[in-house]
Amino acid sequence: MGIFGRRKVLTAGLTLDNDAFHYISLEKSGEFYRVAEAVTEKFPPGMGGEDSPFADSGAHLSRFFEFAAAKTASFNVPVNIGIPITDSLLRTVNMPGMTAAEAKMAIRYDFENYFPFSVGDAVYDISEIDYPVRDDLTEKRFIAAAARSSLIDNIARAAASNGLKTASMEPAQIALERAATPDSPVEEGCVYVYAGYHRSVLVLSWRGNGIFYRNISFGVDDEIVAKGTESDEYREQAVAFVRDVRSSLQFALSQNRGFSARSVYIFGPGASAFLCDTLKESVSFDSVMLVDPMKVHGIDFSGGGEWDIALGLALR
Repeated sequence: MGIFGRRKVLTAGLTLDNDAFHYISLEKSGEFYRVAEAVTEKFPPGMGGEDSPFADSGAHLSRFFEFAAAKTASFNVPVNIGIPITDSLLRTVNMPGMTAAEAKMAIRYDFENYFPFSVGDAVYDISEIDYPVRDDLTEKRFIAAAARSSLIDNIARAAASNGLKTASMEPAQIALERAATPDSPVEEGCVYVYAGYHRSVLVLSWRGNGIFYRNISFGVDDEIVAKGTESDEYREQAVAFVRDVRSSLQFALSQNRGFSARSVYIFGPGASAFLCDTLKESVSFDSVMLVDPMKVHGIDFSGGGEWDIALGLALR
């Protein structure tokens, strides 16, 4: 190693899905990333006795982490773990004149107006954002993210019991936004649509940060995608998916009237040129296009959209 050689840093992301895990570690040198390790394996049938590793607030998670650890060489790297779309919620909060620390304390007293569970059963955090009020005016607001404390506790215990060093736990929605967002955004406002297999996400992004997140309880079935995006089954599901996206987008824009954007970016395992074209015919944006998060960050890896959440976590 040369005397002036730069130290390389490893970051990692881990997601657990219904039937498999995805783990990716990135090596960063300067401003550039490369994939150091990427591992995905399907879970043995009936491993947890439930459809999801996170069923029963993650009560069976330990055996899933154990399985992932046995398949992965670099689990000694601190890992960012994804909280599933179905188990985390994000809300925009307006608390004028408050610092982030003050807002985090104040939201405790108004928590149930934003989230469908009590503050006593929650782990939450907030982040300051620049929020568009109208074309020529922005103001400071906050994004609040919350999940049930029982789930977070079970993730932490299961990870620790299998020797996993947890760097963070993060909602999958934020990881997806980070995966699709360039380091230097070229547009003030844009819309991201993640087309997942069973759940999807719509994000309004302003100046490189999400200001509104909406979970969509619809995706494109993985078995149908496997048949090919030219199949009639895929096209039928894609049309139905676009209807849900259009409805979610109309709601999002009605709740954020100061937000404006020209472009919609689609990504994820269910995304395709047909889905992109179908959405373009249904919305009034100048541009609707596919985006590959790996290429957005200059990473040479062709694993496909199933890696998008893990990538976003590793980029944290």
